[in-house]
Amino acid sequence: MVLPSHRTKMVCTIGPASAQPEVLTAMMQAGMNVCRLNFAHGQFDGHAATIRLIRDTAAAIGHRISIYADLPGPKIRLGNLVGGQCTLERGAPVTLTTQNIEGTADRLPVRFPELAQSVGPGDRIFLNDGFLQLTVNAVSGTEVACRIDVGGLLLSHKGVNIPGKELPIKAFTPRDHECLDFAVRHGADVISQSFVQKADDLHEVREAARAAGGNPLIFGKIERAVALQNIDTIVQAADGIMVARGDLGVETPIEGIAIAQKRLIQHARRAGKLVITATQMLESMVGNPRPTRAEVTDVANAILDGTDCVMLSEESAMGQYPVDAVQMLARIAAATEAGWRDPEMREVLPHLETLLSGRPVADDPQIEEVIAADVVTAAIRLGARMVITPTTCGQQPRRVAAHRLPCWVVAFTPNPEIGQQLNLCSGVHTVDVPAKGTDWKSVAGLWCKDNGFTDGLAVVTHHGAQGQAEATYCLEIIDLATYFT
Repeated sequence: MVLPSHRTKMVCTIGPASAQPEVLTAMMQAGMNVCRLNFAHGQFDGHAATIRLIRDTAAAIGHRISIYADLPGPKIRLGNLVGGQCTLERGAPVTLTTQNIEGTADRLPVRFPELAQSVGPGDRIFLNDGFLQLTVNAVSGTEVACRIDVGGLLLSHKGVNIPGKELPIKAFTPRDHECLDFAVRHGADVISQSFVQKADDLHEVREAARAAGGNPLIFGKIERAVALQNIDTIVQAADGIMVARGDLGVETPIEGIAIAQKRLIQHARRAGKLVITATQMLESMVGNPRPTRAEVTDVANAILDGTDCVMLSEESAMGQYPVDAVQMLARIAAATEAGWRDPEMREVLPHLETLLSGRPVADDPQIEEVIAADVVTAAIRLGARMVITPTTCGQQPRRVAAHRLPCWVVAFTPNPEIGQQLNLCSGVHTVDVPAKGTDWKSVAGLWCKDNGFTDGLAVVTHHGAQGQAEATYCLEIIDLATYFT
């Protein structure tokens, strides 16, 4: 095989536009690494069929594809409207009620029993992803009287956001628990919790996954202002985070999203955690074969920020050009990564010096992180063709890859679960070692020979001899022409 031209990983939401064997095959061949299933939509039977289709398609062409289960979380929504829609006029009054009614332009049902206890006069309430905006005038019983600041067409079941509030609802709902049990039974590699507010939300998800017999990566979706305030503890509780710019751009001022994204990615990188950047990355490709220049720049900037993955949502689930969108992501990633080492880029973006250097990523590095930094320094100065690391838990490949090397980190693991999880880590290519008793060197030697890596230098990092302390690592510089013979 030939390693991809880009090291940034790609997460694609699977839906009606992409859930066909020929489309999935083309998306995988174009560079898709992870298939996301959005449990806010669809039924379990349909998701089970999609998972089977993904795995059968990946097996048929020999690709590693990870399954990402996205739990819906406690999304607040409107109830039914008369005729399915109404139009709100700017300046007019409207009352929000928790009563189960059919709504009209002057009285809207909200499926959130604690609504009246959660807001007060002067608070803002956004409808339909912030396209319609209200200000609270008064609260009485189960009803909230509002003024319409920004009106427009409103459909049944659209989302309701109350920005800046820590709401009295659990992130991990009973419905989420059902979805998690299903995801674990069907071998999901990653499970993400929506609308995380604090670290305990993720602890609860992890405990539920273990109780169900699984050990997937647990991601927290950063979508609320309170999550930004609690980001340090959330990152520590998670295996990774998603910069979910959709609801985050409603819950927080939209003009601050770019800075929030950069800060979130830095928080995750310093903690050695994975990051997905998502929402509207190539949204114009839902209906057009080419993206806008702004979208191309957006994807490139996320990569320059240090994201592990970029994600397609509606583009791949419902769009007319799902394969073209994946191909475009791959082209943008390859071009952006090629520019990383341009000296002028380091002058323009000083943070690249840290991102690409051998300096430890963490503020207070542990022994393993210092070793990883040494590996990076050696690989860069020697122009190594790759970094080779055998692993059973996946930690060291992640630490090394966090520096965004110009070469691939090739991880050899006897643990299929770890191989699937490393599929989300930028710059890491995983090779399965058949069994724990198999000598990883023999597998690595055969893989290098089969893939044309028969000359040049490589850096090898692995645990020391058996019986030594767990934190003891060896670092070797090897000649690929002779090491495996």
